[in-house]
Amino acid sequence: MKTWITVVRIAVIALTSLLCPLAAGAIANPDEPAAVVVYPYIVVDVTANKDTLIQLTNTSAQAVEARCFYENFTPECTSGQPDATCLSGPVTCTGVCIPRDSRIPLRVRMTAGQPLAWRASSGLPQPPIEETQTGSASNQFTTIPALGNGPFLGTLRCTAVEDDPLRPSRNNVLVGQATIEQSNGPPSASANTAQYRAVGVKAVDDGPNRDEFLVFGGPTREYEACPAYASLNHFFDGSPVHAGDSTAVVTTDLVLANCTSTPPATAANVVQFLVYNGFDQRFSTSKAVDGQLISRLSRIDSADPTRSIFWYQVSGTLGGHSIIRGINAGVHAVAIESHTSGSESAVVHSDAINSHGYGARLQGDTFSYRPPLCIGDCNFDGNVTIDEVILGVTVALDEQTVAACPVVDANGDSQVTIDEIVRAVIAAADGCPQAVAPTPAPTATPIPVPSPPTSAGPDITHFGLATAADRPLQADSFDDMGRPVFVRPYGQGLVLIMEARPGVSNRSVGGSTFSTTGGVPDLQVLVSRPLGDGNAEVCEQNGLSGGIPAVPGLDFSPDSSTVAAINDLGCRAYDNPASPTNPCTRIDGGTFGTVSPVSKLQFCIPIAKAWAFPLGDTIVAARVRDTGGGLSAVSEIVVRVQH
Repeated sequence: MKTWITVVRIAVIALTSLLCPLAAGAIANPDEPAAVVVYPYIVVDVTANKDTLIQLTNTSAQAVEARCFYENFTPECTSGQPDATCLSGPVTCTGVCIPRDSRIPLRVRMTAGQPLAWRASSGLPQPPIEETQTGSASNQFTTIPALGNGPFLGTLRCTAVEDDPLRPSRNNVLVGQATIEQSNGPPSASANTAQYRAVGVKAVDDGPNRDEFLVFGGPTREYEACPAYASLNHFFDGSPVHAGDSTAVVTTDLVLANCTSTPPATAANVVQFLVYNGFDQRFSTSKAVDGQLISRLSRIDSADPTRSIFWYQVSGTLGGHSIIRGINAGVHAVAIESHTSGSESAVVHSDAINSHGYGARLQGDTFSYRPPLCIGDCNFDGNVTIDEVILGVTVALDEQTVAACPVVDANGDSQVTIDEIVRAVIAAADGCPQAVAPTPAPTATPIPVPSPPTSAGPDITHFGLATAADRPLQADSFDDMGRPVFVRPYGQGLVLIMEARPGVSNRSVGGSTFSTTGGVPDLQVLVSRPLGDGNAEVCEQNGLSGGIPAVPGLDFSPDSSTVAAINDLGCRAYDNPASPTNPCTRIDGGTFGTVSPVSKLQFCIPIAKAWAFPLGDTIVAARVRDTGGGLSAVSEIVVRVQH
């Protein structure tokens, strides 16, 4: 089964690669040794027969130590139900599920060229190579705790460190991979596995300093930058895939982990999704990611998967391509693709896909690989216990080496003195200092100076077309009524663009493009000739597969057929409601932005084959409403299709 899944995916990747060429130059790379490795997806849930096999390898000819931690983002029920869970379990949460934000530290020492492997549920209770007389060729001090039966959802991050564990290493020596294991039914059933490579981030020549913060990219970088974009080829959810006599339905779970990781949790990262179907037609949406996101693709933008831009009947093709961009922080992305056989609905076959990262984030990301320096905190969990104080005393008495607890040696002279033991005791009593992330340098943002508005309702500041590659088009001419005329070879692969700003009333422009109750949305667009087959059914009833009816005279009357035509076109907009922070047009060499610098809101409606413009001239009329009910003047353009 895995073989034909791979063959079909290769065909999809080949097609989408031709349609969507990418810039070269990946930054974070899953295929080369690095100083930091990130596992974006670690899952344990014994109730659901899920576990993760983790592999970490030292590729160098020297022994290496790594400081790691699990990030625990398991959703926790806040309703007060003691036995409720947000994942599998006998009692389902009826309140609000909020991700935990905690860390579980690990310490790993590997000999030259050694791979280590463990299951997240059981950890590594016994190091594979015991301490030798010299201690130079063993896994001494390796501590990998068990996560138990779960449920657990989170990440794993590991940093190579020098002989002094407080100093991150500049040596790029670590590689890793993870295998998600799940049986299709009881534990005795056939296994379903999906394996991905851990993402590696290389240290730069100057290397990191001795503090607890690792800086990825930016002007003060210690490591290479996180990617500006994550690129992923994928099937759209619900796609039926045929291979021989077998037919499977494909679904994909997307996992995102923020590059910036500093406890306590920072503000949620806004992530933009630019989604291209097989015809290179573009859709978009956005999502807040607080540490980690695990979501079915078709649940990212809609509670109803069949209305999502990631659903195959909405996108119009089986395969597509998504570009994922973190605004406040970079993201690492992994997709888990699952094929469910129609004849064996209980049998699922899965595979994991690493995204391709490209471009470098100029802002930089910050990664806190350990708590702030705390004398006596031997396991770097942010607390000093009595056992750790006793361990420090044994080091001071030369009963153990400093390597047993390097952090008790505050001045780094390879000896532990009485005053350092006293400082450890004080830390045990008063607590360790809290992490304070470095503040990035602010960047100046130019503020446009708009001209005064001209109408009581909203001003339409731009109305026209863009290509499927998001480039705004200039009008080819103007007709005798002064309307812009856009001449196109074909009636599809286009995007209708309408932008607006508040009028003299200063009321905000309304953002709705579609009314689920049959009312009139804020964006109102009519066409003088039918698009596609002119099907009069509103899009929610036919999965966006039909056409758009014409409204003779382009009269914005409140009758039911006109309102239905407005909703039929408006529900195909990229964002519903529209988003001022997520424009769909590329301005100034590729940056996304509004066509008019004074626009406050941009509406984008893709024109696909099913609702393409017919041959000849079609007049498109648009107006928009503000939050007070005020209407803009009607603006019109002409779309002239030649073939």
